[in-house]
Amino acid sequence: MKKYYYIVLLIIMTTLIIGSISPEYGNPRNLDYINYYLEHGVKDTGAINLVASIYLDYRAYDTLIETVVLFMAVMGVTFILSKGK
Repeated sequence: MKKYYYIVLLIIMTTLIIGSISPEYGNPRNLDYINYYLEHGVKDTGAINLVASIYLDYRAYDTLIETVVLFMAVMGVTFILSKGK
């Protein structure tokens, strides 16, 4: 069982290292989506507040999925901690 922990740890570390040295991460020339939000955000969403429109209209599904993942993690930790009692 301990061998699997090392394999998972190796996969996670490799993914983080490759992701952090990627040339596209933080590339200032890769701003097409930001320029689109600034130019078309108010017209596309009808909202005056551009930050709220990006968060609620463009990224709503992403936010929903993040909330579900956080909920599942909390439920898993709660289940594991309550199993010993």
